[in-house]
Amino acid sequence: MLVFEGIFPILALALAGYLSARTGFLKESEYLAIARFTFNLVIPCLLFINMVHADIPNNFGLDFLLAFYLPVLLVYLSALLLARHVFKANARLQAVMAIGATYSNTTVVGIPLVLQTLGSASLLPLLMIIATQNLVLFSVATVFAEREQFDMRTLARSLLRLLRQLLSSPLTTSLIAGLAFNLLEIGLYRPIDLSLSLMSEAAIPTALFVLGTSLHQYQVGRQLPAALMITAMKLIVLPLLVWVSMYQVFDIDPLWAKTALLGSAMPVGISAYVFAIRYHTGQPAVAAASVISTLLSLIPLTLILLWIS
Repeated sequence: MLVFEGIFPILALALAGYLSARTGFLKESEYLAIARFTFNLVIPCLLFINMVHADIPNNFGLDFLLAFYLPVLLVYLSALLLARHVFKANARLQAVMAIGATYSNTTVVGIPLVLQTLGSASLLPLLMIIATQNLVLFSVATVFAEREQFDMRTLARSLLRLLRQLLSSPLTTSLIAGLAFNLLEIGLYRPIDLSLSLMSEAAIPTALFVLGTSLHQYQVGRQLPAALMITAMKLIVLPLLVWVSMYQVFDIDPLWAKTALLGSAMPVGISAYVFAIRYHTGQPAVAAASVISTLLSLIPLTLILLWIS
């Protein structure tokens, strides 16, 4: 019941968003406007204010990031091989399916769940994953997607475009700005601090509401085989390998290890779908995997919460 009570508010807000879109209570333009407000203003306020006040470790958590991304990259390569040999996918589709199997929804689902179940002290390790996930996975996926037309100039242009996209993202810039304020010990004027904190309180409910409206847009259709492969790698294989890495290989702070384990069991992140759109391939499979993994993620997340509690 404690686990259910921790997850229930998250499910209820997401369901409210889904029903609002499904029943037509909100028009598409209206819930898309809520999504823009959430991702371009409210969540950046949350990320910035928490990064400003975070207690950053001396080594910037490099051992934690290594313990998290080693299993992530291992799953990426495994999904790449499955896409190639089982689904006979070309290089771009392989890269898209593999990023779907490894990219976690650490913002919309991750932030509310981690805050609700582990408390505010767990937000720093989650922010570190959020801050690095695009850079690591998009860079790796870009290299694999373009390996058949490998050209250093083409690859360099793609990576440069990726860097520009990251730096222009409100999520990334808010994290970088918060980190700069923290490291330079720049204090925020108290009324500004309180204003940003007040704005950030809207991040969790609006993000969950937007998650529900986004599920309404996806159709699973005939994408089940590829979507189920992506989902199985994302919700079963990745959390198991992260558990081995965090608890058996590396000596990671228990709270940080729990945060990483929960983060690895999150459903497929929407950025994987954005990457699919970028290469004009695999969008239906990744969208279907996003829907299926969001619904099924309740199982591994519940099991993990039972284990860590």
